[in-house]
Amino acid sequence: MNFFDFFKIIYDEVFIVQLLAVSFSVVWVFYDWQKTKRSIAIGIGQIVGVFALGTLLNWLFFALSSVWHAVAGIHFHIAWFITIMLYLGIFDRTYVMSRIIMGATLFITVVTTADLGHELAGFMGGIFPGGYFDYICFITSALMVVFSFVIRKYTLKFYSDIPLISVILIMVNTLASIILIITKTEIKMSSGMIGFDGFYCMVLAVIYAISLTGYLMIYFHCNVRKEMTALEVQNKLLEADKQILIVSGQAIEEMRSLRHDLKNLIKVMGLMLEQGKYEELKEYFKSVSGKLNETFLSEVIDCGNQLINSVINMEILKATSYGVKLVSKISVPSQLPFESSDLCRVLVNLIDNAIEGVMRTDSKDYLIDVKIGKRADYLYIRVQNEIRDDTDRETLLKMNTVKDDAVNHGYGHKIVKKIVDKYNGCVNYTISENEFIAEVMLDLTAL
Repeated sequence: MNFFDFFKIIYDEVFIVQLLAVSFSVVWVFYDWQKTKRSIAIGIGQIVGVFALGTLLNWLFFALSSVWHAVAGIHFHIAWFITIMLYLGIFDRTYVMSRIIMGATLFITVVTTADLGHELAGFMGGIFPGGYFDYICFITSALMVVFSFVIRKYTLKFYSDIPLISVILIMVNTLASIILIITKTEIKMSSGMIGFDGFYCMVLAVIYAISLTGYLMIYFHCNVRKEMTALEVQNKLLEADKQILIVSGQAIEEMRSLRHDLKNLIKVMGLMLEQGKYEELKEYFKSVSGKLNETFLSEVIDCGNQLINSVINMEILKATSYGVKLVSKISVPSQLPFESSDLCRVLVNLIDNAIEGVMRTDSKDYLIDVKIGKRADYLYIRVQNEIRDDTDRETLLKMNTVKDDAVNHGYGHKIVKKIVDKYNGCVNYTISENEFIAEVMLDLTAL
């Protein structure tokens, strides 16, 4: 076989259209298109590059099939598998789970639609000899492009908590489908059969439908989970705002009461001064000062960021209800580039864990120290609490929950880790003497 026979036998208008469809689909799904000339030019350049790489790999594997017959007939499948993997490895930076699902789904769709067009055109040609049925291949190539639009519209790029079972299901479908397709191709090549099977056309169509349906089911499942999480966080924030309003109302009432008694206080202090009762006046000042310090108003923090205000004030109320004092030092911008639900979940999980940890100690003074601030291009969060002397430090640092409901409660640390990964940050747990310290850094430029 001549090295250039590929361009005589395989590289016709049908194959070129398939190459264009695949190249466009890969870049359309994974490239971050922007409405700028530069972005569009880069996108078109990537399509051309993928097209050239696909052509080269198909050519090489076609030539290889003359000496290694095992790849005969499946050079297209191998070439596009390598092409898609290379593109994802070099250009795509989405979450691993979403990358696996989207890449596997796109690959099996590419293979299925290409084989379906070829098989169906051959089948129709067998029924109606002499007819022109290459247009069927163009239609299936269009199906490939349609699917890429579906994946881009319902993209999984922004979902960091895709269930592992979803990945397994997609991979099982992809592997089973590609094994079936390759096996069918190998049987035809080894037996020298040139006929086309109508039933096999139906199988390929079903694989396409299953791939499309399976992907959409995973997307909508993730979307529902995200909406439920957002709703849960919203409810927590509403609860926090409600509690703050209650606290503010109580503080205002106390201030009104103090103002109402102010005239009497002034009269009493005036009499003490006139009578020279300085020691009694000193004690009286102390009692009045103590009463002012006990007002709820002193407990409400205002750092300039509404979301952090709501979460921290809610956690202060929660801690107070357990007899825990929460002190905070917060210096943050009024606007942060993180999703409200993500930031809320990180703060609530870290502080709730600290409340639970400090309450297991024998200390008389339960105290939690929270620091939030900006460090370079990162938001730095530090939550510190006391732990028991006999605490298993190794287990604690591994974030193994000590609660009875370990499955549910241990998930909080996983949530924090996923959110940290989402914003190119880091989470670190340390123990210094009897103090447990949780530190989180979130990249302010990640999104």
